[in-house]
Amino acid sequence: MSEVMLALITWIGSHTSYAAPPHTPNIVLTNPHNLCANYGIHNRTRCDSLRLRGFFNERLTIYMRTDFKLTDTHARSELLHELVHYVQWSNLPPEQRCLGNMELEAYSLQDAWRAEHGLAPVMSDFERLMLASSCET
Repeated sequence: MSEVMLALITWIGSHTSYAAPPHTPNIVLTNPHNLCANYGIHNRTRCDSLRLRGFFNERLTIYMRTDFKLTDTHARSELLHELVHYVQWSNLPPEQRCLGNMELEAYSLQDAWRAEHGLAPVMSDFERLMLASSCET
């Protein structure tokens, strides 16, 4: 898994101005409800409707669903998305960590990677607009 993570982090670095962090994050596979709990969502119905695929926390851990398969290109794009957050946290000072902008960048990079691999984007233009506007002052 670390070879894939290093390759994805290298790809992120080649598409951004971010420096590669000195270590790769921990990866924990967990059930969807635990993934939601890590994200602060404890209502199971809401959790099921969100269909979260991954979560990164500042303690250098990426949580992915138990059905994550490293050999699946879609799943790799989800891992790339979470690795973008890992790289962002390693590079951005706290005052630049607007979650909307960070999500927008992660989805944009995920969609660019997906395009290079012949996959459709995961984010709509409307969703991009909503994330971008969430950080405007």
